[in-house]
Amino acid sequence: MLTQAQKDHLDEHGYLVLDNVLGEKEIEIFAARIGELAEKERADGSAVLHTNQKGQHVRWLVNKGVMFERLMTEPRVVPVFEYLLGANYILSTLTSNLIYPGAPDGGYHVDGAVGAMPEPLPSFPMTANSLWLLDDFTEENGGTRFVPGSHKRLRKPPPGLTHDPEEKRLTAPKGSVFIFNGATWHAAGANRTDQTRRCLICFCCRAFLKPQFDFVRYLDADALERATPHLRRLYGFDSQPRGPDKPTRPSSS
Repeated sequence: MLTQAQKDHLDEHGYLVLDNVLGEKEIEIFAARIGELAEKERADGSAVLHTNQKGQHVRWLVNKGVMFERLMTEPRVVPVFEYLLGANYILSTLTSNLIYPGAPDGGYHVDGAVGAMPEPLPSFPMTANSLWLLDDFTEENGGTRFVPGSHKRLRKPPPGLTHDPEEKRLTAPKGSVFIFNGATWHAAGANRTDQTRRCLICFCCRAFLKPQFDFVRYLDADALERATPHLRRLYGFDSQPRGPDKPTRPSSS
């Protein structure tokens, strides 16, 4: 359950930081797996690189290990998504972000469908994002930059914007979850260290929006077979458009 203070902070500032969500052993397991996947995808040419080739997304985590389902069921995080997006929210993408040494500050943006909406943007949340920190986030290693309260501006950042006078750089210990309204202006930070900065990302949206990834069509068979009703709803199976009506044979009298 969210406290009233947490709800007020989300309404006013657009974000929360939840401490100690992941334990040390979990962090080690997640970090090792993400490192393996990132290296494999760079080697086979499928890597999704960004920020001058100094950042990398490892995507489709729903099909890359049952361990990642943890991000969708955490009891401390689910109520935040429900508060922001309603109880029937769905998953938009389950991914990760690695910011390598030498990465510059990224450009400000808002998330998902919000970026395609006309202004003024809706006054209520349409998307919400959560970053699961596998390293301490600092001002030096690429801690996410964000502008508290910018969701209330009801507009998108101007194209090419890399700095805002009201921005903050996220500083939080590994194991924390940074969760925020998707209309909050945010960007990756510059990594001025010699170590990679890593996080997992669980990004969700309201059930009537189109998610970024089509889990209904491309979910692996084993992931679908073990999916609970909660996970099936998150994957979007409960919010699909209706198919054509089928004729029924008239009853005989």
